[in-house]
Amino acid sequence: MINRFIYITGAIMLTLFTLGSCSSSKTEEKGVAVTIEPFRYFVDQLMSERVPVSVMVPMGSSPATYAPTTSQLMALSSASVYVQAGHLGFEDAWMHRLKELNPDMDVLNLSKNIQLIKGEDHQHGDHMHEGGIDPHIWMSPKIVMELLPDLKNVLIKNFPQDKKIIDANFLRLLTEVETIHNNFSTLSDQEKSNKFMIFHPALTYLARDYGLEQISIEYEGKEPSPAKLKELIDKALEEKIKIIFIQAEFDQRNAEMVREATGAQLVVINPLGYNWPATMKNIRELLSNHLK
Repeated sequence: MINRFIYITGAIMLTLFTLGSCSSSKTEEKGVAVTIEPFRYFVDQLMSERVPVSVMVPMGSSPATYAPTTSQLMALSSASVYVQAGHLGFEDAWMHRLKELNPDMDVLNLSKNIQLIKGEDHQHGDHMHEGGIDPHIWMSPKIVMELLPDLKNVLIKNFPQDKKIIDANFLRLLTEVETIHNNFSTLSDQEKSNKFMIFHPALTYLARDYGLEQISIEYEGKEPSPAKLKELIDKALEEKIKIIFIQAEFDQRNAEMVREATGAQLVVINPLGYNWPATMKNIRELLSNHLK
């Protein structure tokens, strides 16, 4: 990956030099870069789509393993702001290199003021593996309400000419998120069960903030062993689990096995989708229909 970065960076520098020599007087349009599509939605809503927003991890790709293309890194060179979750695998692997490519870029870590969830430590052979930070902070409306002011402030700092627009859009967006938050807040009061199953544990913060319990099919970041899969099936039967979530980018085979053994409904969700409100409203409706 390091060799690829060196090669790509050299190609970008050569391209930028060529472009600059052809038109040194042209003013470069400043934009925003984000790690994932939901962050593009928030920026678009606050800025009324007045600036270009580059997404580093495209739809259908894994934020744990994705490596940026040359064109993506070229777009990054004109970004005034980078918006990151803070603990996605892509960010851990690439952020220091992206900063080197554009040292003047303002980097906003959305998780800096959030109460984060740490995974459990686990034994591996004769040594202990420390659990990592769960990165899926945007999947809790409660957290999104907390991080939006930081996003608003960094956008105003870098695009002061749009302050009035950003301030007005912020109030509208915050109201939209607060409505979704209030709808989730009623779930644990209304439903008899608070447990759901999911392949990859992307709803950890949602579960914590709204009195729910997430049961992950993935175990220690890997697909479950046959013994672990049997244990999950037994637990799903015991707890009368009625819904299993799986993300579009993951293999459905293990989740299908649990579904077949338990009769639970298998539903594909997209935590990495652009339309964040639609994603959250869909999850809220599915939980409301199945946590009974």
